Amino acid sequence: MCCVSPSPSASATSSRRGQIIAPDSPPSLRSYSDDSPPTTRAPAVHPEVEFEAKPAKRARVVPGGGGGGGGADAAAGDGRDRISDLPDAVLLSILSFLPFRDAGRTAVLSRRWRKLFDESLLDFNACQPFPPEEGRGCEWVIRSITDILAARPDVRIRSFRFVMYGQGFADHLADVDRWFRTLARRGVRQLDVDMLYTVPAPLLPGSILEFSSLEILRVFNCNFLDLSLPVLRLPVLRTLDLSNVSMSQGFLQAMMSNCPSLECTKLKNITGLDKICVRSRSLVRLFGDFSYLKELVVEDAPNLEELVGIGLPLAAAKVKIVFAPKLRVLGYLGKSVRPLVIHDTVFDGGIVQFRTLMSSVKTLAIQVPFSEEGHTIFVAQLLKCFPCLEALHIEPDSRSICRPVDVQEWDTITSVQCIEHSMNKLIFEDFGGEDCQWRFLTFLLGMARALKDIDFHCSESKDWASNQIELLAYTNRASADVRFHFYRFSSWPVSSLYLCHCCPQRCQKEEIVALI
Repeated sequence: MCCVSPSPSASATSSRRGQIIAPDSPPSLRSYSDDSPPTTRAPAVHPEVEFEAKPAKRARVVPGGGGGGGGADAAAGDGRDRISDLPDAVLLSILSFLPFRDAGRTAVLSRRWRKLFDESLLDFNACQPFPPEEGRGCEWVIRSITDILAARPDVRIRSFRFVMYGQGFADHLADVDRWFRTLARRGVRQLDVDMLYTVPAPLLPGSILEFSSLEILRVFNCNFLDLSLPVLRLPVLRTLDLSNVSMSQGFLQAMMSNCPSLECTKLKNITGLDKICVRSRSLVRLFGDFSYLKELVVEDAPNLEELVGIGLPLAAAKVKIVFAPKLRVLGYLGKSVRPLVIHDTVFDGGIVQFRTLMSSVKTLAIQVPFSEEGHTIFVAQLLKCFPCLEALHIEPDSRSICRPVDVQEWDTITSVQCIEHSMNKLIFEDFGGEDCQWRFLTFLLGMARALKDIDFHCSESKDWASNQIELLAYTNRASADVRFHFYRFSSWPVSSLYLCHCCPQRCQKEEIVALI
């Protein structure tokens, strides 16, 4: 059973509404061929049968009738159809909350209501009830969707969302394949498939890659058929979002390289590969969980602007950026990135060569290994690779215990161009006020002349944040205009760089609470 929230406007409503596939009993099994028009026989929800019925006559209103009713009773019995006076956007929102069978009955009221019922299918939201109700398991969901698609062969469907739980899906791949082919013919632009709690994760048919009109594809908890040379017909695909998906390296490479309009790719918990090689002339943003990778290569990405991971690789991993002249946002980098290859030069923490510079990067996220010997030199040399940096995200190495750091280690760093001249914002993630963090902060404050704002993300109280503000008042600052902001995460802290760029709505509404 599925419904969506109402929306105040027609455009917003059409993108969020859905329908409830909830007949009183499982509809009869129906199949149809891709080569012939689907049958028009009514499904179990019986919308067509009810469309042919005559509407009941309106009760005659007797002026002044009733037993002493007041103005409210008179308004209720004046015979006026007040519901039909509502705008289409409101009526569509109401239909989205009705069981599909009841929504179908409204089509007998008038031509307008018939049209509204068809429009309610514009965003097809087919979700299995959770927890599954008696008699409404996998078989029932599959048959319901099949019947609905067959009963309305000419209705336009812009987006299709399919969510299932539990077992049984693997036995109906042929039905799902027919859905995808039918939806492709109807010009579907967005497709969401989520097999939540389905073990093992089911395979998806190859027809999911043959939508000539598809712009957004989201797949969760599924496996792709591992074709050596997948047939890709996704010429206008702009967004690819994969989570808990199994596929081979070659398959992912083909998807990213052979979609000429692809702009944004999100990858999370992808199994079956340990290397990603980016070759895409259109890709602008690449987000994901790269902790499982051994190698990440950006070979040819002339329009790539954002490359952001949730965190660092769990083990030593190679990151190679060969050609990404427009790259503005990069993270995370740290000592576990070994080696880091920029253009054709290997950065190993030593002297920075001119060919290693990436002047296009304006926002960088790094993990500082405070507990490791020589981390001050490593951080300073790494920052020299990005001379035009404006915003720096700093995350402490949580996998080791901070050790006391001699302040002289930071004092030996004499000059870092981006800190001195261009850095205007600093974000300390998971700030706990440890001595090693304070000494690094003191070093930055004493050198950053253009610094305007410092954000501290912590898990402490407002009183603790006030104490930190008092301590900051005694620090030497190269910039007199710097402002300090403290935020507390409302849930388990996640990379702020990842949230702000990959999940901006979640970042703004759910994750952080301002303390000061």
